[in-house]
Order: sequence, then C-alpha cells, then structure tokens
Amino acid sequence: MTERGAGLPRWTLSPVEVTASFGGFERAADWFGPSDPLAPGAPAEVAGRQWDFPSGYNLNVQARNYEAFSFSDLRMLADAYDLLRLVIETRKDQIERMNWGIRARAGASAEPGQIARVEKFFQSPDGVHDWCAWMRMILEDLFVIDAPALWCERDRAGGLLALHPLDGATIKPVLDAWGRTPRAFVQNGKLVYPVAFQQVLKGVPAVNYSERDIVYRPRNVRAHRAYGFSPVEQVMATVNIGLKRQLHQLSYYSEGNVPESLIGVPDAWTPDQIKNFQDYWDLYFTGDLARRRRAKFVPGGVAKTFIQTKEPELKNAFDEWIARVVCFAFSISPQPFVSQMNRATSETQKETAEEEGLFPILAWIKRLCDHVIQNMLGVDSLEFVWRHETAIDPTVQRENLVAYVSAGMMTRRRAAEIMGERLPADPMVDVLTVSTGQGVVRLGGNADQNGVMKRDGDFSLRRFDNLSLGKFEPDQPRDDQGRWTATGSVTAEQVSYQQEKLEPPVASRMSTPQRTVENCAAEWQRAYDRCEGLLRLPKFHPDRVLLGGYTNKEGCAKGFVSERCGGNQISGS
Repeated sequence: MTERGAGLPRWTLSPVEVTASFGGFERAADWFGPSDPLAPGAPAEVAGRQWDFPSGYNLNVQARNYEAFSFSDLRMLADAYDLLRLVIETRKDQIERMNWGIRARAGASAEPGQIARVEKFFQSPDGVHDWCAWMRMILEDLFVIDAPALWCERDRAGGLLALHPLDGATIKPVLDAWGRTPRAFVQNGKLVYPVAFQQVLKGVPAVNYSERDIVYRPRNVRAHRAYGFSPVEQVMATVNIGLKRQLHQLSYYSEGNVPESLIGVPDAWTPDQIKNFQDYWDLYFTGDLARRRRAKFVPGGVAKTFIQTKEPELKNAFDEWIARVVCFAFSISPQPFVSQMNRATSETQKETAEEEGLFPILAWIKRLCDHVIQNMLGVDSLEFVWRHETAIDPTVQRENLVAYVSAGMMTRRRAAEIMGERLPADPMVDVLTVSTGQGVVRLGGNADQNGVMKRDGDFSLRRFDNLSLGKFEPDQPRDDQGRWTATGSVTAEQVSYQQEKLEPPVASRMSTPQRTVENCAAEWQRAYDRCEGLLRLPKFHPDRVLLGGYTNKEGCAKGFVSERCGGNQISGS
C-alpha cells in the first residue's frame, strides 16, 4: 500500500524550524512597508508657501470672507457689552497717561535738531489729532479687530508728511503666490511696488495700496491666517454669554409682570378665559415700572391661590467668572468687578496685569514708532522710548533711604534731596557713614575722621593716624614704647584708648609672661584695630566672616594673635 502523500514535498510543522525568507525582494521595507510617497504635483517654485489658502483668495471682495466672524460682528460685541467696552477704554487710558520721548540709539549719536524734528512729528502724526487721540484710534482697531492701518501721506519727493489712521475693516490684504504680503522687487533696474492691500468701499474694491502706502500692523498674527486674532475674538463665546445675561438682567426691569408668580384661577374658567385674563394682566403691567409696585384688585377666586416664585439672582459668582475671563484676555486686573479682596492680593494682580498686558502693548507701540522713525523718516540713529515714572510710597521710600544711609551706601544730603528736604550746613551730611550698635562710624579715612563712638553715655576719640603697617623690615622705626610703626611718629597718646573711660591698654590685658614676649603688645594692638574695623562693617558684608563668629573685640582678636602671645591655639600644635 502506497504511503499517503508519497511523492509530494514535505514541510515541518514545528515553529522552531520555520524561517521567513525575503528572497526576490530588494529591501525589507517592500514587504508590507509604508511605500514611497507620491511624486509632488506642484511646481518646484511652490516651495515656501506659507499656508494652504483657498484658491482664488484675492478674488473675494469683502475682508475676512473666510473667517468665522466678520469685522462688524467683533465691533458690535465690543460696543454692546458694557464690561468689554470698559476694559478696552481702561487699557487705552493706561497707555495715554504714559510719557514718551525720542533719544539716540545705543552706540549712536544724534543732533538735538533731529530729535526735536521727530518729536514734533509724533506730537501730531496726522497733522489733525494730537498723540493721545491718534493713538486711541489705533488702539481701538488693535484691541477689537486687530487690524490697525495707517495711510502714509507723502510729498512730491517721497518724504513722509503724515500718518492717517484708516478703518482697518475696509483694508483687505492681498496674497502673493506664497501666501504672504507682496513685497517690492527690482524689475529692469527699477523698484516696483506690487499691490499689497485693497480698500473696499461701498462693497467694491476702491483703492489699491502697496506696502509703501499702508502701514498694516496686526499684533497677533498667525501662520495659517491672513488676519490678526484680536482679544475680542478670543473671548467671543464668553462675551456672547455675558451679553445675553446682561439682556436678561435688563428684562428684569423692563419686561414681565412683576411680581413673578403662579396664580390659580377658578376651575370653571375655560382656556380662552385664562388666555384673555393673562393678556389683560400682561398688558396692564408691561412697560410701567411704577404700576407694578401698586396693589391690584382681582376677583376673589384668583387671589386665593397665589404662589410666589423665587426671585432670580441678579448677580452671582458666574458674573464674576465672566468678568475674570474678559479681564484676563486684556490682562486687566478684575478687582473692580469681583468680590472684595485683601490689599496684598489686589496689588499683586495689578502688578501682574501690568507686566503681562501693558508692557507687551507698549513694546508693540515702540516697534511701530521705531519703524516709522528709522524706515520712513530716515533717521537710523534715533529710537522711541517710554519714560516709566513709577510712583513710590513715601513711607517705603523713606525706609529704603534710611537703610542706604545706615549701610554707608548714600549720604544724608543725597537722601534728603530725594525726599525733597533740606539739611543744615553740617560736615557729616556729606559723609558716608555706617550705623552700628555703638554709634555712627565714618567710612574711609582714619579713626580721627571716623568721629565718635558712643560707650556708656560718654564719647571718646580714638586716634590711629599712622597705623597702616607694611611688611616687616629689621630697620623699621619704632615708637617710644618699642612698637613697630610706619613712620615712627606714633606716640603713646595716639594708641591709648583713654583708659579711664574705655578699656585698659593692651599690656594690662595680657598676662605677665605674655608681656615679656617681644612685640606681643604691638601684635595685640594690631589685632584689636582689625577686629574693631570688622565689627563696624554691616552685617551682610562678606568680610565679617573673619570675626570667627565672635561679636566682641576680645574674642575676635585672639584669632589674629599668634599662639606665643596668647592667641588661639593652632590645631595640631
């Protein structure tokens, strides 16, 4: 009997002996791989296109035709919602009160005549409005639609005469083949300015502008959009909620049949009778606020079943949340619109709002003005600057000045000038001094100039005019007590501490064996002088580490005296 399967190829079923082969394939990736991408169908010149804008984008007449909200929608919300309008006007007021100026750029010099000419231009940039009114018009379009636009009026020679604000809602940016604003190019040796913007008036394109004619500066630009993203558009949903809630609150006073309630009617009334009575009741109270507060006589069957419903809250935590969101979009402190908070929290929010909201707007204005000065007025050496004048609390300022004077960082006369005060003619008002526990010590000079140290209610003068010692030399001169000196002119009177008032001389503080050691008295004297100077230093001075943790002169001096003269014992000796 023939074996089943005879003559047929055999394969083992053991998974250990099974191997996969890629024979016939050039690469492993061809086996269920990702495959090669399709060949690009666009010309090579398309490289660098900024975003995938719709085909025929420039054929649209109206601005923001491909955006979710139109310019008119944004302006309607900004004008209709009271809270949003107040926040916008507050930000305008904050910028209006800022002082500005023109100065030379870092590393450059400028003539006073150039500075005066540029300042005169910005005092009335359009020749009609002053700086404040002109800037408020620009900020309105910046905050609401993020489309500030300025038309450049020029003379016959091409010089800039004025910058006139335009309605940014009428300006439609034109895109080039790469999705950007067309820029000037050179053709046949001439500079050509292509159409970069169109002004749409009466529903039709009215005027073409190049980038030389229009300064169009949205602040919050995005790579996938041709228009800016204003703060009003960012909180569109929240503003809609707030606006509807505001209308609801308004209807509480202008609509309805107050008091809001459920009133029963006799069971025998038909639906038509109920409807007629309801219409009569609404007509009687609607639009007349005074009539709602008067008593009204109704049939007995109606008055028996009166159910007063709960009055709605006119303001709650949800209103505060809306206020916080709107204020956060403009980085304005929500303090006026929320529940009372402590002073520290309100001041912190105010400072944070200025850092996160006001300063970026000021920086945007500076960049705009620098562009006008350097690229349009042709003065490369000048720049626009803000003059920040922060008001300081007088109490805090006085405490800071006292700390500066006590630390020897400022003279008393300078501190008085800052506070607007005048001091009498005294030599000490122009001297840097350090305040210590023993009195006031003058910085610099010798101890005679250092003045007076107070101890036990008495004042004593310490004289060490010539105690600055150099390196040891065998022939160095000595004073009348055998101590090394710099010039040999120091007397015993100069190194005394007025023993009857201060402390005994160095020799009396030493033991008998120590006094017999040559030069120990001078070594102790130098140690006391050094420690005395260290103790006068402010507590934060780095040299105070040399005190070794001691707060008195005796303990400190032992660290500067050799062991043979009674100083601290050296470790390991």
